[in-house]
Amino acid sequence: MTRIITVASGKGGVGKTTFVSNLATALASFKKSVIAVDGNLTTANLGIHLGIPLYPVTLQDVLNGDARLNDALYYHPAGFTVLPADISLKKLRLADTHELVDVFYKLVGGCDFIIVDAAAGLSKEALSAVEAADELITITNPELPALTDALKLGNLAEKYGTHNLGVVVNRVRGKDHEFSMEAVENFLEMPILGKIPEDDAVGRSIAKKRPVVAHSPGSPASQHVMSIAARIIGEDYKPKSNLSYRLFNWLK
Repeated sequence: MTRIITVASGKGGVGKTTFVSNLATALASFKKSVIAVDGNLTTANLGIHLGIPLYPVTLQDVLNGDARLNDALYYHPAGFTVLPADISLKKLRLADTHELVDVFYKLVGGCDFIIVDAAAGLSKEALSAVEAADELITITNPELPALTDALKLGNLAEKYGTHNLGVVVNRVRGKDHEFSMEAVENFLEMPILGKIPEDDAVGRSIAKKRPVVAHSPGSPASQHVMSIAARIIGEDYKPKSNLSYRLFNWLK
């Protein structure tokens, strides 16, 4: 059975698209078939993160009736399929919930997971992707502005009947001003799927246009994404503490 999971954030800049590309990579490494969909039609970024920004056929072409869905699906070397959105202004458009549902249902049965990268924030575009999915993962940072917007997102998902799997706390630095994981859980009243530490390997992987799980699999961020993916599929995975990786970075 195909699971349709939208990944969303109450505000921009928390690392949502980076997480989507890496979650898809991690699930693929667990031998799951995955289609990553760029549901952000106004400011599409997933293709840029994956190193292929200019796809010839995109989700907009499918929605406009100019192309078949299969023509807009591309295999990525990280092990999953991508349904990209167009980055050009000439194809700028919004998609309503019903349009997205139609696309998702055509993909159901052909893969284990459909992972949707929603637009950032609480716009109509972002909420259409939340409403069209069966499940939601909320991405936030351990700081009050991001948590406040994540709380609003969770409440809206409940209104739409989208099951909230939980929250991923990204870019955790362990600073005194950051909310603890217990405080985040209490504030949002949703389970924590995992936390991802601040990690220089993520920035290097984005520059190389490769998911960090594929680029630096031993990095702390990669290991924690793998743990989150394992939790989603009901498997155990304890993040590895790679001493040689940490020593290499310390020497650098």
